[in-house]
Amino acid sequence: MKFDFTNLGLIDHAELELGPLTLICGENNTGKTYVTYAIYGLLRSWRNLLVMAIGNEIDSVAARKGTYKVDLQEMFSGQVNPYLEKLTAKYTEYLPKVFGAGDSLFTKARVGIHIDAERDILPLSFQRSIKKGPAGQVLATVVKEAGSPVLETLVADDTWVRSPFSGLSDFVVDAIGDIVFSHYLPDTFIASAERTGAAIFRKELDFARTRMIEALGTLDTKELRNPVRLLQSMEVDYAWPVQDNVDFVRQLETIDKQTGPLAKAHPELVAAFEAIIGGSYKVIKDKGLVFQPKGAGKPRLSMTESSSSVRALLDIGFYLRCQAKSGDLFMIDEPELNLHPTNQRALARLLARMVNHGVRVFITTHSDYLVKEINSLIMLAQRTPWTRRVQESRGYVEEELLSPDQVRLYMTCTASDGRNGKNKRARINTLRQATIYPDQGIEVTTFDTTIEEMNNIQGEILYGADDAFSAGDTA
Repeated sequence: MKFDFTNLGLIDHAELELGPLTLICGENNTGKTYVTYAIYGLLRSWRNLLVMAIGNEIDSVAARKGTYKVDLQEMFSGQVNPYLEKLTAKYTEYLPKVFGAGDSLFTKARVGIHIDAERDILPLSFQRSIKKGPAGQVLATVVKEAGSPVLETLVADDTWVRSPFSGLSDFVVDAIGDIVFSHYLPDTFIASAERTGAAIFRKELDFARTRMIEALGTLDTKELRNPVRLLQSMEVDYAWPVQDNVDFVRQLETIDKQTGPLAKAHPELVAAFEAIIGGSYKVIKDKGLVFQPKGAGKPRLSMTESSSSVRALLDIGFYLRCQAKSGDLFMIDEPELNLHPTNQRALARLLARMVNHGVRVFITTHSDYLVKEINSLIMLAQRTPWTRRVQESRGYVEEELLSPDQVRLYMTCTASDGRNGKNKRARINTLRQATIYPDQGIEVTTFDTTIEEMNNIQGEILYGADDAFSAGDTA
């Protein structure tokens, strides 16, 4: 899956291919967050966008045939990319909401998505029903048999279907989304850079309540009687990832008893995470959410009493234990936040294990420790006699190793724009893909240049005086 971005905040033009593990590195204020939020927003909203993109077309099919009966191969075979283009054209209108920013910032913005190969949907089977009432009365069912290209709608209540508010068209489009598009557009969870604050103030942070209070204080009596006007005034002007992080941590007590598919299949991942934080998160009756440090007799701590690393990893831990599944996209903005280098390395190894168990991971980072640990995992994947000896002596397991083709790393940079065909090329802000070597790992100039400069400065401090004395003696 490939994305392209044009006039997106600080990014003039860039392309990015999403791999099993994708990293973006770069200096502050160079566009990493714009790219991350844009991808998240698209994957969060694509089902609504699909209704906007193909809803009328599905209705016209129903009008011609007298029923919602769609030949999926006829409609979508060889046409997935054109439909994705329609979908992303609608997405441009969402960008101000995604970023919690003004419309003027995104007037020329464009986000595109492209796939290289379509999946054969013919072998797939699908069935879903709309039900109502306590008895679960079936109103309609959409069915696709394995081996058949046809998605057929079976209606049990014609009266309901004739209602202009039945929602049958949206129901059919959602089924098409699952059958045709969900393979390319994964369920996505994001841990934003604001997650530490959300963990501390999760009980106090209620965007809906806050906006309602503000709205009640600003609207006049006549406007307050208008529910539509009240709802419009309550729109939250925070970026979607921030809103979603707050909403997620506010419901941790509810999801605590769940165990996600990934944790069920691989409980060792949860154990590895708990080793990083040095304990576990628990929901205790009458106490709520606490952190239980490992070791007998250790006191339970509230989030405000816990370390910053425990707070920074809170939503990551609950996602891993309660929701994560193979096929997800897991996005983390600066996973190194509040973590000692030892734990940055341990987290890199945990994320690699998640990748090898089918979760796609997307990272923005300033951490040389994290990237170097990923380098080690790539280099160990050569599996030569020597690397196997290092792997065994250093305690790495097979599930942590990464092949170069699993990893994509991009660096924000300024480059010449060769797209406009002019003799004098403009300089644009973009992304440059790093080279990955099986025997050396990732070449990350944004870190290497800084580290080399620091080494040179320290060398001058340590040895420069001797050179100066030598020169003086010579003189």
